[in-house]
Amino acid sequence: MESTKKTEILQKYKDLNNSFDQKLTFHLGANGGFFSEFNNLIFAVLYCLQHKIKFTLYSRRGNLSYKEGWKDFFLPFCEETGFFLHSRYNRRAYQMEQAKVFPPSFLKIISGNQYLTQDIWNSFRSREFESEIFTIPELNILNASLPQAAQTIINMVWRYNEPAKTYIDEQIATIGLPEKYISMHIRAGDKTKEKEIFSIKNYMEEAIKLNISKNVFVITDDYRLIRQLNENYPHWNFMTLCSDSEEGYVHSDFLLLSKKEKYLRLLKLLASIDICATSEHFIGTYSSGPGNYLGMRMGEEKCTGIDYKKWLLW
Repeated sequence: MESTKKTEILQKYKDLNNSFDQKLTFHLGANGGFFSEFNNLIFAVLYCLQHKIKFTLYSRRGNLSYKEGWKDFFLPFCEETGFFLHSRYNRRAYQMEQAKVFPPSFLKIISGNQYLTQDIWNSFRSREFESEIFTIPELNILNASLPQAAQTIINMVWRYNEPAKTYIDEQIATIGLPEKYISMHIRAGDKTKEKEIFSIKNYMEEAIKLNISKNVFVITDDYRLIRQLNENYPHWNFMTLCSDSEEGYVHSDFLLLSKKEKYLRLLKLLASIDICATSEHFIGTYSSGPGNYLGMRMGEEKCTGIDYKKWLLW
């Protein structure tokens, strides 16, 4: 039943999206980590719906691409292009600040686009957009906040292809998930350079207050944090897909990996995210890509932010 409903919503989206005269091609994989890229795609889809712009996608040469970009992970949901000039002249606004005007203008002419990513980037990254109310009756979005409207779009596009689905299912099966559990995302690695990282105590204080379960699935990029959790909270059951050799994610190092290794690591991340999404409650930071995403996918009522009390566009 749920699958049928998703299919119906997707078809309604395609019909609505294809009815618009003006067109945008969005570049997925222009600069950031997986959920920075994915979340911004969701915001761009909603911006285009609000402004009656046809959303199309370029991802083939993106920094997260294995072979085809979006279709390495997910089933298609919109028209896609592989035209190589999008890789250079269709990017995030701050990446194009020093670019000459002519190449992007030429790209628009030959690709039939009225808009490229840089043209709407600052608009859908604004506080004004964050506070908009969305009503898109074709998609059953009625008087919705940004995270509420985003939840509908996420449910519509988050459809794995094969072999991604098989690999992700196999990863999830290795955990042996209990019937009831909560989840956490504890980020270390290069995030320590961006802002203060919260200690495991901050997370566990929230988990104790929730009093839902002592089974906790943890997404982390540093297995040393799992050891700390086990040592400090011996009566809790901590589960993770993080290997005991991992000691912190560094995006610049990740980009140096082979395409196949990047692809498999990202699939493992998606498996971890799906485990969190089916948990009773999630504890994390809204200022991280995964935490921001789960706040939309799960709904704020099932999430606790230890950096911000409410979801915000990040």
